[in-house]
Amino acid sequence: MFIVTGGAGFIGSTIVWKLNQQGIDDIIVVDRLGTDNKWANLAKLKFRQIVHKDQFFEWLAAEGSRAMIDAVFHMGASSSTTEMDADYLVRNNINFSLKLFEHCAAYEVPMIYASSASTYGEGERGFKDEPTAIDLLRPMHPYGFSKQKFDQWVMMQKHTPPAWAGLKFFNVYGPQEYHKGKQTSVVYQFLPQIQATGALKLFRSYRPDYAHGEQKRDFVYAKDCADVAWHFYAERGRYRNGVYNVGTGKARTFADLARVVFRAAKVAPEKLEFVDMPEALKNQYQYFTEASLANLREHGLYRGEFTGIEDGVGEYVQKYLLGEDKYL
Repeated sequence: MFIVTGGAGFIGSTIVWKLNQQGIDDIIVVDRLGTDNKWANLAKLKFRQIVHKDQFFEWLAAEGSRAMIDAVFHMGASSSTTEMDADYLVRNNINFSLKLFEHCAAYEVPMIYASSASTYGEGERGFKDEPTAIDLLRPMHPYGFSKQKFDQWVMMQKHTPPAWAGLKFFNVYGPQEYHKGKQTSVVYQFLPQIQATGALKLFRSYRPDYAHGEQKRDFVYAKDCADVAWHFYAERGRYRNGVYNVGTGKARTFADLARVVFRAAKVAPEKLEFVDMPEALKNQYQYFTEASLANLREHGLYRGEFTGIEDGVGEYVQKYLLGEDKYL
């Protein structure tokens, strides 16, 4: 049996899909579906049961502790970078996670959990995920703080699951993100604007070393994130337990990304316009992110190739966003 927390969410449901691709359907999905369309992420997927997030530890004490749990994929968290209720994030993102980590340690269950590249803050200390670098990071908002503090707590534990990995996801895009509102990827937000107006608005740069539209991100396809998560289960016992970056290792500009979306949507010419950035965003805006993959390759033993935006965005737009069925 596999447990996927946040299993109806963006990356979580993509991991459920990946497990199905491996012939696995003995899956417990832990989530809070609410009143949006998150449930639709699960409509085509195979799993045993949905357990409400608030009832999960009660269920785990009653049933989960007696079951043979193969692994826990802990993707559940509040992922809003604009959430300012730090007490809520401590309860939801830190305390929930450490309780689950302790359960996995006690019952010797492998645990793969979601960290975040937002822990790197402005990136002034680089994007290296070596253990000695984690304490040096300074996130820019409460969400990044919550992920950073859990990573630090995990690194201090002497009693751990037999295999564990924290995955620092960079800028993820792909199917299953449709319920996320303002937190959807820029790819998802770009397409309707291009279709409606034939043009795309990007933020101006406020730094002299970056031209308008030349701000860079490490855009990573959700299917690749699920591949990495599966790797850390399949190769348990071989890799070094730790926190790992999950990105392509190749930063691309927003202008590059925009042109790929224009081409995938078959809209020409590729017209870009530049607009002012909201004041609230200026002080927490990352101009550059790029995952260092040395640790993932050497100690995480991951050899898979990451999908570039030409192929990943192309598939996402043409097969899913413009296709007959946008779900996995």
